[in-house]
Amino acid sequence: MTTWVYRPNHPQANANGMVDRNLSGYEAKGSAPAVISDSMEMTKHHGTGRMICSKRAFSAETRRAGMVELGNEPLRARKPVVLDRGQRREAIRRSIYELRNGRG
Repeated sequence: MTTWVYRPNHPQANANGMVDRNLSGYEAKGSAPAVISDSMEMTKHHGTGRMICSKRAFSAETRRAGMVELGNEPLRARKPVVLDRGQRREAIRRSIYELRNGRG
């Protein structure tokens, strides 16, 4: 896979000013900006079953399917649900019942 660096004045730069690192004379000296590619291996989308090779297209497909990517959702302040001991026990019993009887 080719690694690109930004060298707008380089004679072999493309229209966006990007040059193959091997042609640019680039030497890694400490920290430098990184170019993150949008491409990824073909991946089957878990919600729609479509095969996608773009990170952006994958995210768009996730949103279209009404799903949320964990880690990308906006933080929302919400009050925690407070259950007393009896309500908590009943919720656990109900969950176990549903799991054992194929309803969960």
